[in-house]
Amino acid sequence: MKLSPQRAAVLHYCMAAVWAFLVIPTLLFWKNSVLWVAAMSLYANFVGHLSAAKASRAEQEAEKQ
Repeated sequence: MKLSPQRAAVLHYCMAAVWAFLVIPTLLFWKNSVLWVAAMSLYANFVGHLSAAKASRAEQEAEKQ
């Protein structure tokens, strides 16, 4: 599934809003939850690598032109 740049931006802004919203329950209820910390770490690693892969592809496309 390939997203247009505009849709990808909207998706990333929405996910950023979700994670910003989750700060409140994290600080109040889940601060001692190892499972929650593991899930946040896995998500951060996944998104970081996905972003790096997309940046790499963009760089490859720029070199072709």
